[in-house]
Amino acid sequence: MGITKKVWVTYCDKSKTTLKAPIAIVGSSGLRSVGKIAVDVLIEKLQPRLFAELYSYGFPGVYYGPSYVGAPSSAGTIRAKGNLVELPKVEFYLLEAEKILIIRGYQAYDSLNQYLVADTVTDLFKQFNVKKVFSLGAQVIEEGIRCCATDQELLEEMSKQEIERTNVERFIGFSGLVVAIGEEKGIKGICLFASTTQNMRDAEEPDYYAAKELVDKLGEILGISVDTSDLEERGHKGDELAEEGEEEEEEEEGSEYLSGYA
Repeated sequence: MGITKKVWVTYCDKSKTTLKAPIAIVGSSGLRSVGKIAVDVLIEKLQPRLFAELYSYGFPGVYYGPSYVGAPSSAGTIRAKGNLVELPKVEFYLLEAEKILIIRGYQAYDSLNQYLVADTVTDLFKQFNVKKVFSLGAQVIEEGIRCCATDQELLEEMSKQEIERTNVERFIGFSGLVVAIGEEKGIKGICLFASTTQNMRDAEEPDYYAAKELVDKLGEILGISVDTSDLEERGHKGDELAEEGEEEEEEEEGSEYLSGYA
């Protein structure tokens, strides 16, 4: 007996809205966690209203490897604040005054479930008359903020914002798929990539500097003010911890070397 793949949406706030042509901002776990950090900061600083949550049979509670490459995973629950348990989910936030939806994404463990989730997300966009999606991520090939888009007009619009086109061929995972499926439903989309460096030990190790650059540029584009100063502070702390870790490793290696000749 096969398992039926299922995705469902729960509305936390059923109050009516008057949005007509809002913008959606999408980010999820991925390369150096840049897109996720960017969305987390937007939610923390702008205080939008949580109005819906999306659940899926395809959301694992634990990833064994980078989430965005569909690594083997395990079903389960997540421990939330106050030691409460909850299912993995995609969260939809509404910033009413600015007519913006902010989506904190979650990676499904395989392609079929990823498509089902992205299809449901974009259906909800249609309900809210979303006209344009900004998808946030990172890449390791080029310097500065780069982009790709669903049409030439958007690329020219980004050029005026001094954002060059990317040469990256693929945008893996939730955020890229939402843009591509949205385009099939008449929703325009822009993928913004911050430049980061690859960490071979932990592909999703946070890069706060890249996330700050991405949020700052998005704020310029949309005309919204977001305080990202604490991201730089967190980046500095991360650098200090990394340096301490490297020093400890060097000391251990030196100790092992000496003990071999004792």
